[in-house]
Amino acid sequence: MKKALHFISHTLGFERLSKYERDYLHDANIRSSIYMGVIVMLLEIWMLVRQTVSKIIPKYLAGGDLLALLIKYTTKYWLFLLVGFGIMLFCSFQKDKKLSKGRFWALTIVGSACVLYTSVLSLESFTKESESVTPVMAGIMNAMLISIYVLLFVIGASIVVYALFKYLKHKTIVPLEHAAIIGFTLVCLAFGVFVSYSDFWGAKEIICFLTMVIYVGCLLIYRPYITILILGASFLGFYEVLLTYQNGMSFQAQEVVINGELLKITSGDTVNYITFFISLTTICFAIYHGRLNEAKKTKALEKSAKEDALTGMNNYSYFPALAKEYIQGVTENFGENVFLFLDVHNFKAFNDRRGFEAGDKFLVAIGKYISDIFSDSLCARQADDHFVVLTKTEGLQERLDRLNRLVHDYDEEILLGINCGAYHLTGENEDPRMAIDRARYAAHLIKNRFQTVYAEYDKTMSEEYHKRLYVVNSIDSAVSNGWIVPFYQPVVWSDTKELCGCEALARWMDPVYGQLFPNEFIPVLEEYRLIHKLDKAIFESVCRDLRAAMDAGKPVVPVSLNFSRLDFELMDAPQELEDLVTRYRIPKELIHVEVTESALTDNFSRLNAAMNRIKELGYSLWLDDFGSGYSSLNVLKDYQFDVVKIDMRFLSNLENSEKSKTLIDCIIKMANRINMLTLTEGVETEMQAEFLNQIGCNRLQGYLFGKPIPKDALYTRIDSGELIVAKKHL
Repeated sequence: MKKALHFISHTLGFERLSKYERDYLHDANIRSSIYMGVIVMLLEIWMLVRQTVSKIIPKYLAGGDLLALLIKYTTKYWLFLLVGFGIMLFCSFQKDKKLSKGRFWALTIVGSACVLYTSVLSLESFTKESESVTPVMAGIMNAMLISIYVLLFVIGASIVVYALFKYLKHKTIVPLEHAAIIGFTLVCLAFGVFVSYSDFWGAKEIICFLTMVIYVGCLLIYRPYITILILGASFLGFYEVLLTYQNGMSFQAQEVVINGELLKITSGDTVNYITFFISLTTICFAIYHGRLNEAKKTKALEKSAKEDALTGMNNYSYFPALAKEYIQGVTENFGENVFLFLDVHNFKAFNDRRGFEAGDKFLVAIGKYISDIFSDSLCARQADDHFVVLTKTEGLQERLDRLNRLVHDYDEEILLGINCGAYHLTGENEDPRMAIDRARYAAHLIKNRFQTVYAEYDKTMSEEYHKRLYVVNSIDSAVSNGWIVPFYQPVVWSDTKELCGCEALARWMDPVYGQLFPNEFIPVLEEYRLIHKLDKAIFESVCRDLRAAMDAGKPVVPVSLNFSRLDFELMDAPQELEDLVTRYRIPKELIHVEVTESALTDNFSRLNAAMNRIKELGYSLWLDDFGSGYSSLNVLKDYQFDVVKIDMRFLSNLENSEKSKTLIDCIIKMANRINMLTLTEGVETEMQAEFLNQIGCNRLQGYLFGKPIPKDALYTRIDSGELIVAKKHL
């Protein structure tokens, strides 16, 4: 029973609709009213032309008064033309948040004209009884005329009042929209009844009535129960009106006696009339439910486009548009408005410990904290544990402290908190995405500093930030224009101090900033996942330099190339190297591949396959920065390296640290026992070099033997005898 009642309620449109669904259906009727207005205008123009050609011109040529003829035959058509034009303008301007002066006057003039025109016409003489017009028929015609004039007056008045409120108060009076549209609906139906009824006097059909109910029923869609009332009243009323016509219809009739008066009406026409009503009503139901389903689908799509699926906050795609509107509403004191970028300390640790489902619940909770604390502000989730807010600076620190406490107290076992980067508005042309990125940069600088919650983007940050953006945006130009060049740092044998190789280190020779050092561009390129472009450029430059040196008959030594972890994700690094070596015809013993220990901590299967492939292709594989991470022994166990590079930090204070000496000695002995050669980097003193030679370290690298220098400077040192090229390289 409950399901049956729900079905009936849904079918007839009694169910409660959301505001979005009501607005969607109303907007659809607004659009339909534009079409209806155009249709009425075209119909009236056609009728004006028809009346002019068939009646006015012949009678004028026969000596008739032109003005009297125009008033007699075209007055009502001009009125309906004016109303159709007014409804079209009214509905076309409905979406305007603020009416322009021109549109305001257009609506006001048209609406006022409708009111005045209707008032004047209502003074004309109405239909009078005659031999062909009974008192009942005259009464019906006059009643319909009065109804039409009242509705037209309401429409015109609604248009004028609506225009005034929207222009002066910038407010939309929705009831006036409904009044104008419903009034227009009823006018169309009444007009159809009026014309079709009068046409029967000339033995014509009810085409006008049927046409108007089709227009109204199929274009202007109301809730089904309202549609039944409107169409039911129209059909039933017109049917009863037709019974007052005493000459019957055009088909075989049956006699009907009503109030003692013999009437003729065709039974077949009656069936067709009722069938048409049922069919049209069913079509209206179908269109209504079709529009309602469209509203639900559109609402879901708009929700997904604007709302974050997890937290229910605004999503980052929608936030900039909201922020732009917010900024445009600020007229002074721009600096009192600030973009915040919020990040959660230790969220990865929480996810690892509690699991992703708990992590999602945590993010939902944080979203609620932010929405509650900044309830008067614009808030959104950017991605992961990142949130953005556009708010006032007043009371900001207290809000952030409260938010930090809530996040900190969420889990007693895991140290949690927030860090917040801020960027103050500078003017009305602020780009929200750029502002958020600057706030994000400020937040990035205090990441994992648990005692520091808040950092503002300042001039110093601005310079660094613009340099970062420059690096990201210019990497392709730097590669294509040759701004990325390798500098070569010598590697020597520990016993003879002869040159046995070089490490290629990237330098950026920029036309704007001058020489950029690795710490200025490598972390940025890694963060933006562009490091493979730089590394590939260095690989090719090294191969090109080796080829040029060999062609010129100069001595060459092996060069070690640094591979980033991201190189193996963003490109087929082994194949890229193999292609370059093949193209430049470089002997493979002249290329050494260096991989940092930290690069090997993730995705073992993929990296192990890449390492094995490098070995299979014939390249020497080196482990860089050994001892800088937490899994060094596992790395030595799992991968097949030819050389281990000992991290320079082991040499710190070597002269005064017996523990450091012991550790280095143990590492070198261990490497020898598993058939790996050793190289220690960061050698700066003769004492360090002598100690490393004594304990069996094979190769040395550091400022004692030379800083990274361009290839020409390297060959200058070789040619001068300052560096002696060793006869053996392995």
